[in-house]
Amino acid sequence: MFDKLLHHKLLHEGLESQGVITKQKVEGMKGDRAFSGFYLGIEGHMKFEDGTEGAFSSMGLDTSKLGDLEVGMIVPVRYSADHKHVVLDVLKLEARHKAWKQSAADFDEQRRQQEIAAAEAKLAEANKHRHHD
Repeated sequence: MFDKLLHHKLLHEGLESQGVITKQKVEGMKGDRAFSGFYLGIEGHMKFEDGTEGAFSSMGLDTSKLGDLEVGMIVPVRYSADHKHVVLDVLKLEARHKAWKQSAADFDEQRRQQEIAAAEAKLAEANKHRHHD
């Protein structure tokens, strides 16, 4: 119970930094198809300004909400002022991934609208020549 409370407190009040993922393990597949996402377990560390290192780990991370989490990837973390506790900043990762998905959807929609406009212009030109014949 204490760990969950500490984790929650760090996510909302901890100091912000970045860490690196050093291990990743696929724990399971989300849904019945691989493109639905995976559940991952990760381990990583960060270095404090004083040269000491803090470790973090998380299990059951949903790639459909957080995006890909690969070994060597720099990720946001939160830590306690005494440097004893470090957690992966899943809230920041979720927000970042949500913004990326929205940007990708906006780009796809813009591309579709351009394709529709181009097809409509081509059709209008074809119909214009057909009426004059």
